[in-house]
Amino acid sequence: MDEIILIGIDGGASKVLVHKVDILINPMRFVALKPFIEVTYNSSAAYSTKFKPITLNRQLKEQKKGTVAQTKTEVAQEIAIIESFSKAIRTLLGNNVTQDVVIGMGLPGLKTKNGRGISVMANGPRMPRFLNKLEKSLKAEGFTTLFPVHRIGSDADYCGLGERWGDDGGMRDVSSAYYFGVGTGIADAMLLDGENVPFDACKPWIAKTWEMMANEEESYENLLSASGIQNQYGKMIGMTQEAMDKAEIYLWQIYERAVDGEETALEMTENIARSLSELFYHRIRTLAVGAPETCLLEPSRTLEVEHEHLGKVFQKIVVGQRLGDIWEFKKFEPLLLDRVNQKLGRMIHSSDLPAEVKGLYLTKTNRLRDDLIVHSELRHAPALGAAVDAYLEWIEQ
Repeated sequence: MDEIILIGIDGGASKVLVHKVDILINPMRFVALKPFIEVTYNSSAAYSTKFKPITLNRQLKEQKKGTVAQTKTEVAQEIAIIESFSKAIRTLLGNNVTQDVVIGMGLPGLKTKNGRGISVMANGPRMPRFLNKLEKSLKAEGFTTLFPVHRIGSDADYCGLGERWGDDGGMRDVSSAYYFGVGTGIADAMLLDGENVPFDACKPWIAKTWEMMANEEESYENLLSASGIQNQYGKMIGMTQEAMDKAEIYLWQIYERAVDGEETALEMTENIARSLSELFYHRIRTLAVGAPETCLLEPSRTLEVEHEHLGKVFQKIVVGQRLGDIWEFKKFEPLLLDRVNQKLGRMIHSSDLPAEVKGLYLTKTNRLRDDLIVHSELRHAPALGAAVDAYLEWIEQ
């Protein structure tokens, strides 16, 4: 649409990614446009490599009181992040912008009550007035047609929006789906009855992956996130995470080593396939019949059996981000795609799930449907989803 410039932003732990988004109609869908501008926070002179977040307990206490008192080091680190965001947006827009600029953005951390700042950040500075400062910075640089950003959203929720509304989104042709994205952490998203439903809105009956324990010692996030997998593999071969980073041994390289027959890498990929199958089965079971037996990181918390979507099934499971790249790569299929399909199919077949539920996941020969689990075609789903959210809000106003 020519009357606005629509921008999606994904702010990560170490860098920001920005791109324009085109809006197509009949049916409405969104397309991420090149170039994709990435700016690392450490490119700012204000960035400190020695920055350490204040304790999480203190952050949570201040958030609860509603009085986030930024430290001097947090303010300084926020300046570096704002400079990086401004640089990325300025590079993308160029000069002499006359159209309205509509921006959507996602950032990690717990948001302030008005949604325009960050009140708790595990691996970075708290930034309670982030959008106010960013917008002021951009306007000072001559960008006077900015539509105020209505909120900072969740990366996970924006992954779901991107998959639902993106032209190549994995959730476009179904009314129910589960999205599982693997980056430094895990992103969970759901589509139910044709609507994107945040996990936070379903907290009484379903838990996010980081909240779920696979056993007494390990969470599913530790077993399945890119950083968790790298850390586990490093311990198995006697390398620190720092040494792994220096040697550039990440998720992809672990799978390459497994293909080459390295026993430790093969053991690691088998663990991944088993954990992923267990998690997907748990999601399927939770939707169909409830899962009050779920072992959670917070022992006092329990999940309810009854919920409004009880008895339904996921038509698709979309695997995104780094594990999505592994899933789609032909050479890795025997190590991930084939193993998960076999394990999950057996788990569903041997379970006590209702026959009508099993029948929607399995073929007549009791194999998992080949089209159930797919990889995401969207390399930058969070930024695209952020743009979708901003556009829908702009339309309302």
